[in-house]
Amino acid sequence: MAHGPAPSDSQMALRVERAQRLFSRVLVSWAGDLLELRRRKLLQPDWDRAIPAHSSAVDPASQGGSSVVPMNDAA
Repeated sequence: MAHGPAPSDSQMALRVERAQRLFSRVLVSWAGDLLELRRRKLLQPDWDRAIPAHSSAVDPASQGGSSVVPMNDAA
C-alpha cells in the first residue's frame, strides 16, 4: 500500500489542533447532556425488574416438550 509524503510539522500541528477542538466540542456536549439529566433527576435508570420465570409454570409447553423450562434451567 503506497502512502503519500509524510505530513510536515505544521500540518501535524494543525491536525492535532483540529482533533483537540473536536474533542472539546464533544466533551462540552456530553457535560451539557449530563447536567440536563441531573436537572431532570434522570441519572439513575427507573425501570421495573422483570418477573423471573419459574419451572413450575402451568403454561402449555412449546417446541414439543412436555413441560415449560426456563432458559437458565434448560441450559
